[in-house]
Amino acid sequence: MALSEFTFQYVAQKSVKGQALADFLAHHPAQGQEEELEVEIGMAHMEKNYWTMHFDGSSTEARSGAGVVIESPQGQKWQFAFQLDFRCTNNQAEYEALIIGLEILKEMKATRVLVHGDSQLVINQLTGEYQCTSENLAMYYVTALNTADGFSRISFVHVPRAENGEANEMAQVASGVNIPNTDHDRVIRSDALIIRPSTKRSSSVSRF
Repeated sequence: MALSEFTFQYVAQKSVKGQALADFLAHHPAQGQEEELEVEIGMAHMEKNYWTMHFDGSSTEARSGAGVVIESPQGQKWQFAFQLDFRCTNNQAEYEALIIGLEILKEMKATRVLVHGDSQLVINQLTGEYQCTSENLAMYYVTALNTADGFSRISFVHVPRAENGEANEMAQVASGVNIPNTDHDRVIRSDALIIRPSTKRSSSVSRF
């Protein structure tokens, strides 16, 4: 009422961007405020919610082996060395290690899995970059895909051999060491859960 004698024109203020508002507050601190204002931004705490698996296979003239290393989302780690009691190529041993590892993950109730392997052939066949044209690997390839379908999410990643050292060590141990039948503390004799190209067989499983 006191200002009614003057002529005023109301103009709506344009939107102020966040940076301009922040600059204004920085240059016009509140009077009597001795401590600097602090703005705390809450960040969502991200947790690892997937399992990881490294696999590797090894084939020698004497025997073949498969190595598997599994790590849970909580960081628990298990190492397995499987001595295969039948002759197979190195690529078949790679597939053996992969499929056995996937079966173990299923037994552990894993649903989200990240699989690492140093076999470019096997990984690229599973990701679709390579076609599986080998008759000796066709059954392995189909079995691996069918087993992988049992997980809600699974990814296959090719890694250099240097980054697959633990699985490689397990495979080398299994293919290069004669495991005695009397070593019941470290060896478990069990029938094969998966039947692949030839016949039924059993495998020696060493857990480290």
